[in-house]
Amino acid sequence: MRTQLLRRFNPMHYLIYQEDRIFPIDGMPVSKKRRGLLFTSVGLIIFLVYLAYSNPFSVLMEVGRFDPWIFAMAVLVNYVGLFFFSASWYLLLRALGVGIGVWESVQSMFISLFVVWLVPIPMGTEIIRAYLVKDEENSDMGKAIASVVVHKAYYNIAFGLLIALGALMVTVFRGGPIPVRPELVFFVIVFAAVSSVIYGLFLNPSLLMTVYHRSPDWVRRNVFDRMVDSRMRERGFPAVIEEIDSAVRSLMARPLNNFASILMVAFHWSTGSLTAYMVALSLGTPIDFWVIVLIYALIEFIQQLNVFIPGGLGIIDASLTGAFVLLGVPLSLASAISLLTRLATYWFELILCALVSLRYGYKESLKELLQ
Repeated sequence: MRTQLLRRFNPMHYLIYQEDRIFPIDGMPVSKKRRGLLFTSVGLIIFLVYLAYSNPFSVLMEVGRFDPWIFAMAVLVNYVGLFFFSASWYLLLRALGVGIGVWESVQSMFISLFVVWLVPIPMGTEIIRAYLVKDEENSDMGKAIASVVVHKAYYNIAFGLLIALGALMVTVFRGGPIPVRPELVFFVIVFAAVSSVIYGLFLNPSLLMTVYHRSPDWVRRNVFDRMVDSRMRERGFPAVIEEIDSAVRSLMARPLNNFASILMVAFHWSTGSLTAYMVALSLGTPIDFWVIVLIYALIEFIQQLNVFIPGGLGIIDASLTGAFVLLGVPLSLASAISLLTRLATYWFELILCALVSLRYGYKESLKELLQ
């Protein structure tokens, strides 16, 4: 079953899911292709302007001083965090009784990340992962939806807790000032808490039923009915709501799985900050780890809001550089830390996810096409 699913989902050719079909990306209107190219070009222009402002020659001289062994360890730490992130979702699937292995969940996670990196769409990784596991052994649409929504809620909970812990460590235990505006830190913590509650409401059966019955026909047809499998076509979306309710009850009955999942997501969050910390060390510039936790988490918050420019190209680089400059790091050195951090946490991640996607998605689909 797993091989069949991955053959059906080719990240290089498939993107749009509608009812029981996946429309090839080659069949997308030209306007959408041009729009994606436009946003990528905008990101590239922002990156080039940022690099020119930072004086690229000075930045390259700073980059040339990095310790390759420490940088390699930083990349490895980031990879470990990525695997923990995948494993945290696997624990939720196991709590639901879905017949899927750790490596299979990692494949699904990497494929979803690769596609969303190519084309940023809201909740893109969750939508793709739900589709990939809905037909697994002992799985259904309700379990697939519950697993990704709960995982997203845990993602935001861990995000808010890590920022709060970072602020506490910097101000109370270290006695230092918050390097950014305290109002921004407070806003991000509140955002993480509120968004987690909202994701929880998505799994409330009464609320889902109310929204479904009060929605216009075109919303039911284009949103809710597309989640209904052919085996439940007569019962419609209410059958999916019943599956979601059953899945949530199963998750609540396995508290240890949920707790371990949150811890793994929190570890994933911390590895991003740890990677930036090690990159700074590789350039001979030690920066307080908890300060990096604060600023890196805030930059990741900006990345979450980005649904247009692939990978936040240019935006994240400039924001991270600006944050290091606020700490008193010289501009050229701050740019070097930012570029190497992005190399470890974005480009090397993209390469890894692309390799997994091409190995378990593209090649299998091509083989089936040739046969």
